[in-house]
Amino acid sequence: MTHWMCANCGYYLRAVSPPGRCPSCEHICAFSDVTCYRPECGGEENIDPILVGLTVRARSGARAPVTSGPVRTRELPPLYMEALPPSDVFASLTEEQKRQVKSLGQIETYEANSIICRQGAEACKLYLVEEGQVAVEYESPDGTRIPVTIVSPGGAFGWSALVRPHEFSATVMAVSRTSVLAIERDPLLALMRADPETGLAMVQDIASIAASRLRRLQLEMIGLVQANRY
Repeated sequence: MTHWMCANCGYYLRAVSPPGRCPSCEHICAFSDVTCYRPECGGEENIDPILVGLTVRARSGARAPVTSGPVRTRELPPLYMEALPPSDVFASLTEEQKRQVKSLGQIETYEANSIICRQGAEACKLYLVEEGQVAVEYESPDGTRIPVTIVSPGGAFGWSALVRPHEFSATVMAVSRTSVLAIERDPLLALMRADPETGLAMVQDIASIAASRLRRLQLEMIGLVQANRY
């Protein structure tokens, strides 16, 4: 499916085609296709930071192409970047360790466009996507919503529950009807303390996720800089 971003408020969603009216700001407006069509940013499963930058710039009132179809990337300056591999908070765990962690969780189901966790709220749970997809979005101080990544089945989010100050650093919304395994923070921290090997493996994976998210935000900033040149 295509990655779309509202040209008016920055709302992000993934769908075959954009809605006629933005679900967030409720304006009838154009949606920008911010899908990555270039190998440099990892292909169509990812967003293109340059196109996000163009859309954010257009939202601020500057001239930039906004379209309901793909932007021709050959007209854009080349941007060389590493593709971001999927990060999983359970990547380094053995199957037995994964079983122990998952035994602490309960299944929760969310309809499309439902907010699962909100940026700035207390992070009390770690989530593992079982079915569906979720969009992770960062909201800037001026209210612009910047897509960070899509998490598919097998991926995890809400790792802020395990890191002080235990506050969500982004908002996570269900892209489609989604089932997640929600693991409460306190029992999981207790398991990590009781089994230091499991705890160390999870902390290392969390560090990897944090580094990838930081890299993605850096790419968004690069996209804004590139957009300002054109």
